[in-house]
Amino acid sequence: MRPAGRGPLIAATWLMGLGVVLLVKQILGLGWDEAWPMFIVLVGVVGLVTRVLRGVHGFGGLWDVTWPLAWIVVGGGLLASTTGNLGTGPLEVVDEWWPAAAIALGAWFLIGAFVPRPAPIETLAVMLDGATAAAIRIRFGAGEISTVRAGTGNLVDGRFEGGVLVRRDAHGLELAQDTTFGLPWLDHDSRWTLGLSGEVPLDLRLETGAARARLDLSDLRIRTLDLQSGASDTRIRLPRNAGATSVRAETGAAALVIEVPDGVGARIRSQVALGASNVDQTRFPRTIDGYASPDYASAANRADIEVRGGIGSVQVVGVA
Repeated sequence: MRPAGRGPLIAATWLMGLGVVLLVKQILGLGWDEAWPMFIVLVGVVGLVTRVLRGVHGFGGLWDVTWPLAWIVVGGGLLASTTGNLGTGPLEVVDEWWPAAAIALGAWFLIGAFVPRPAPIETLAVMLDGATAAAIRIRFGAGEISTVRAGTGNLVDGRFEGGVLVRRDAHGLELAQDTTFGLPWLDHDSRWTLGLSGEVPLDLRLETGAARARLDLSDLRIRTLDLQSGASDTRIRLPRNAGATSVRAETGAAALVIEVPDGVGARIRSQVALGASNVDQTRFPRTIDGYASPDYASAANRADIEVRGGIGSVQVVGVA
């Protein structure tokens, strides 16, 4: 994970940089008509510090510092002009050099388009810290995500190719993709292997876009599962020994498969606007308002499943 103090460091850079600008202006006796380009340099310096704190990964990461360096060069050139060191005014400098600068930057970014930008790989472990239950929200726009059981004492852990942003407060834990290094799956691969605690009951909310999700929840204690998916391919295996589990899924142009382990009763209601809804009726015979296993009402472990879909397919199947 990134340093927790990144925000204060950036704020400190702004304050110190502002102080340096004012001090240099005072020492050199510059007027504001001469000193103003130093603020452009300051913008570039702060941007450079921000990029460095986020991490510059390999040769492809050089493009992350292009704009900060460009602001520093432009500010330095304008400062040399306003202080008389170039012998020409700022407007003349801009008029003379901006075509060459535009061509150079365009060529640089054209090269960058063909240089692979490596995705950051992060590991994460968030402790239970005495929690007896937890709410977890996962926002995963694009890529591949799979779940396993977390290590002992951890609420979540795992390996996150493409980066992860973490927020924990009184309402629960939120994990989201990090777009610092570009858009997931478009600019780099995004693959998460996410460990979830099997030690405490969980309320799990998963929001996906163009994603491929494989969620094995069979060893977990899921109380509620709320799935919001777009153009996704999702396969979920429900818990075996969680008691009562409530599953609510809303899908767009998606394929959704829900696996119900042996010994788990289920009641299913499914509505798909355009597409197919297929339920294993050998396990879950048709009822007045949907489908249900014969022992649903008395089962020690059961799932109440409600699916609403747009365009796509929904399957509910029994598995060993």
